Formats: sequence, C-alpha cells, structure tokens
Amino acid sequence: MATVKTRRRTPRCFAIVVGVLASATCDNPVGPTGPPGITIVAGADVVDSIDARPAQALLVEVHTIAGVPARRAVVRFAGLPTASGPNPQTTVRVGRIDQQPIEPLAVDTTDGSGRASVVVALGAVAGPGGVEVTVAELGFADTAKYTINPGKGVSVVSEPADTVVYQSRSFTLRASVEDRYGNWRPDPVTFVADSASASVSTAGTVTSEALGRARLRIGDAAGHADTTWVSVIPEGTIAATSPTGIVIVDLDGSNRRNVPGVAAAAWVDWNPAGDTVVFASGDDESWLYVTNTTGPPRRLITDSTGLLSEYRPQYSRDGQWIYFSGHSYTRYQAVWRVRPNGSSPEFIGPVSGDNDGEVAPSSDGARAAYVTNSCCYPDLGLFLMHVATGVADSLAPGAFSPRWSPGDSLIGFIFRGVFVVRPDGQGVRQITPLGANYYQGLDWSPTGEWMIARGPSGHLELIRVADRLAITLPYFTDLDRPAWRP
Repeated sequence: MATVKTRRRTPRCFAIVVGVLASATCDNPVGPTGPPGITIVAGADVVDSIDARPAQALLVEVHTIAGVPARRAVVRFAGLPTASGPNPQTTVRVGRIDQQPIEPLAVDTTDGSGRASVVVALGAVAGPGGVEVTVAELGFADTAKYTINPGKGVSVVSEPADTVVYQSRSFTLRASVEDRYGNWRPDPVTFVADSASASVSTAGTVTSEALGRARLRIGDAAGHADTTWVSVIPEGTIAATSPTGIVIVDLDGSNRRNVPGVAAAAWVDWNPAGDTVVFASGDDESWLYVTNTTGPPRRLITDSTGLLSEYRPQYSRDGQWIYFSGHSYTRYQAVWRVRPNGSSPEFIGPVSGDNDGEVAPSSDGARAAYVTNSCCYPDLGLFLMHVATGVADSLAPGAFSPRWSPGDSLIGFIFRGVFVVRPDGQGVRQITPLGANYYQGLDWSPTGEWMIARGPSGHLELIRVADRLAITLPYFTDLDRPAWRP
C-alpha cells in the first residue's frame, strides 16, 4: 500500500522526465543517483582463451536522464559478430543467470537498483570480442569488451600444401600452430627438407634445387607436424584445349591466356618455331585451322580434297609438313599431309583398314606412326609407315595418340596408361602406374626428358621418362590434349 500511495502522491515525476523516460523512474524517485545511461559495473575487459566462461557475470547498471536507477527496464545483451562469413558466429555468447543454454542474445530486466546481468562465454574466434548492451526504451547503448586468446595448440598447418616451382626459384612457406578451432598461435616452428630437390631455411624460405619432388616437414616443440610438397619442374609453355577453346599457359600456372577467335578446339599442335598453332575444330565434322595465337584463325586447307572432315594435326619437326587424319566418303580416317601454308594436300595412305588415323610424323616426315583397326578390329593397333614406300610395320597391339620424341628415338602413346616404344617395335614399356588410365593426347618436352598428359585425376601431369616420376600440375583441371611449345 505504501508504494501505491507514493506513486499517487508524486505525479510531478512526469514533469521532470518526458514520456517513457519518466515511466521507468517515478516508482522510486528517491534512491542512489549515477551518470545517465548504462554503466558496466563488472565482468567486462576480460582476457581469456576460447570457450572460457568467466566466473564474474557481466553486470550493468542503468540510470535515467535524471540520474536515478531505471527499474524494470528491458536490457538486451547481444554478442558482436565475428569479422567474416556469410552467417558469422558471435565473438561472445551470453545467457540469463537463471537459464541455459548460452546463446548469441539474452534479455534481462533491471531490478530496483537499476541493475541487470548475464553470464558470458567467450567464443571460438581469437581476437577482440564484445557484447552490445542496449536499453531501447531509454535510447541507451554501450559495449562490453573482451579479448579472446587462442587455445592450446593442436596442429601445425603449412601452406601451400602442394605446389610447383621452376628450378632455382625461392618462395616463403606460410606455417603456423593452430588451436582446435584453427586460430593461429605465435609458437615457433621448425622446417626440414628431406630431398635434394629443394632446401628450406630456418625462416621457411624454400629454394628449388633439382628437378623432382621434394618433401618439407614443418613441426613445433609439442610434436605436431605438417608436410608441404614441392615439385620442381622444367620451364615450359603449353597450348591445350579447354571448354572455351585453346589456352596457352606456362607450366607453373602463370601467363595464362586464351587464343582469340577460337571458341572450340579438339586437338592442337605448335609449329617448330613456336609462334603458330594448328588445331582441329572438333572431334566430329572437324576442320583444320591455323593461328599466330594473337590474331583470328584461318582455315588451313582451301583446296578441294573431297574430305568430309580433318582431324588431329601434327607438324613434322622440320616444319615442312602438317600431317593429319582425313575422313572421306570411302574411309573413316586415312593419313594425309599438307604444307603449313595450306598448299599441296595429299593422301598418304595406307589402304588396309577403315580407320587409319591419329598420325604422328617423324622429324623429317619420312616415317609416320599411326593407329589402325586393320590388325585388331574393333581395337586400334600402333603401326609405323614408311612414307616413300607405303610399307607399314606393326609396333603395338593397342594404342592411341602417338607422338615421336625429339630425335626420333622413341614413340610415346596412350593405351590406358602412357607407353613408349622404339621405332623398330622393341622396348615397349609403360611409364605410368598400372591401372591408372590416362586421357588421349600427350606431348614431349623439347629435350625429350619429359612427357605431358592428362592423368586419371583430370589434372595435367609431367612424367619423367627415365624414372617414371609423375608430377601433377595442380592448376590445370580444365585443360586437355596438351602440346609443349618448342
């Protein structure tokens, strides 16, 4: 009854504070005064690690503009969001003292002293954190600040995890110790290289030494470790087909560019000077085109040949001819050749099967490796034709995509894996793992030490012929049928 009488005897409180502000104070106009707004009494400016739950609750005190405690005012506590992510977590979580669980948002009502409180839990992201405190009915806001430290280190992470680099180049590894949420810790790490292909300094600077594959081990004092792989590759540039046409790119992934005017291509090859490419427009109803890689392509053969399609062009290494597969009314494919300027197209042969194509000329064009179904229909075998006489020698019972090595000592081809064979048919050997299926289309490096092909993972791979070392080129997931620039 005393409270009711007091409220009735003091209507003048509405004259002191306007509107809503007064309604929060006229129940108790007499009491301890304080600065208007929100005062953070306790529980803020805490420095602790991720997931910590401070024993001290976040306690605030709210006073009206008149400086008296705001009773029964609704106080909203909201954890500030983390800096990134489409739906960021909050840096700090909060909860009513009498309720669980702790959530991003909690609401409490001030007591007779104008006080409200929540329990606090620090979040999973190290760095600055905070709780925004608002009293909407009074127009007050403030922020309680926290510092969140990383937790105990549980892993070492190094980046890049796998990369390629040219010989005699350097780069710096990014390595850190991380807690269970991936927060970085400033703990020291050590670097060790266990291969002759690369060395690493105490600061993590990697220097590529010899062609091959290098493993770098990174660890901390607690025994956590990670591994970075570095592939030291020969310098080179390739042209390859892509879903958008032809791409020219360096083997380390740099200087990538599209050949203008080419919307689609199925096979591509460089001329010996490395300034022009010839390509087939598709796998079906295809025609041959040439381009200097900067201007628009032009049709290679304009003479009437009677061909319905032209496929899989390859330059002879002396640059005198472009060999290709021609589809006529009478044969699915046969061996043809034409001068690089498009003149003198001529049928070479043979006439033994319905499908004699995928032709690869020797350096001087005097011999041509090709595949045919004459030996083993419906499969295709690898044969070698002597162009002057038309005599053909059998080399392998199954093959696709033959290519001569520089110097003509070997012929590479695809038959599920990558194989090489001598021109006399001897020394057939597989240089890729058994059971690993490679895509059609391969080429040799200018030195003849390496081959490039699209591997079973869909990436382009470098394969060292001497020891079968295979190096995946991680940047090239969309490229196919590569041709190595001379």
